[in-house]
Amino acid sequence: MAADFRISLQKLEVFCKVAELGGVRRAAEELYISQPVVSAHLRSLQERVGARLFHPEGRGIALTEAGARTLIWATEVLKGRMELEKDLAELSDGRSGFASVGASITVGNTILTSEVIAFKCENPGASVRLEISSVETALEQTRLGRHDFAVVATDAVLDSRSFDTELVAQPAWTLIASAQNSDIPTSITPSQLARLSFVCPPGGMAIRRSQDNALASIGVTNRRVEIELGSAESIKQAVMADLGVALLWRPSVEADIMSGQLREIVIDAPPLRDRLFIVRRTDSRLTPLQNRMLDQVRRAINDRFSDTPPSIT
Repeated sequence: MAADFRISLQKLEVFCKVAELGGVRRAAEELYISQPVVSAHLRSLQERVGARLFHPEGRGIALTEAGARTLIWATEVLKGRMELEKDLAELSDGRSGFASVGASITVGNTILTSEVIAFKCENPGASVRLEISSVETALEQTRLGRHDFAVVATDAVLDSRSFDTELVAQPAWTLIASAQNSDIPTSITPSQLARLSFVCPPGGMAIRRSQDNALASIGVTNRRVEIELGSAESIKQAVMADLGVALLWRPSVEADIMSGQLREIVIDAPPLRDRLFIVRRTDSRLTPLQNRMLDQVRRAINDRFSDTPPSIT
């Protein structure tokens, strides 16, 4: 007759305890149930598996060969139950699970990479992913549900039908020049700025549009672009080589200014600012782990840009 494995976990627990202690009475005492209940569980289990599991031995009982095989299986089932309980507990308190974050290039390299690494170190049971890409790609991946949320720098109007957006910072653009160039004064007017050569991100990128719009707000509408480069590091190298000035977030250039490789040029105008958003799909619900990741990202952004306004005024 084929075995019937519709067996309760309680029957397996009773069976394993009897096998461990070598008797029904001792198992009943440890489990705080009566001996007839223990015996009933054993009879039912033997009927389910279709084999005799114990035989008399001295004053107690011992496993048959079928019982020994069943014990190996029952132990693994109960172990799996305990591991599942642990996993579910960790999921509920946000210590395990999966989180996927998208980021535009500047914020991904400047802030999020170190935060995601720190989060993983603090939560070894979690699986985390950070994908750094263009703003457009990060938003599309979030819309499709492949990212739980994204952090993007853009001055574009985001689609409120597709996304819940949170403006978390307005990072200031810092104008940098080569430390070797003494021709550019430490403070310049917008009209002087318009006559300088620039190192820029490529046209069409969200960061380029944000820079152009910020400069347009102070009357600089036509930049003389010397070279276009696609990352903050490559832009800094070109500025160090004195190919032109550039606009970058202060956190990405602070160390270079402090080391004397770059110098900051003050623009005699209201501060030029970017806009930094946390973006989620409108119908999304985050797990406890994903919420903890989101909270950590918010704190990191607030710490890094604590001197900038958190919302548009």
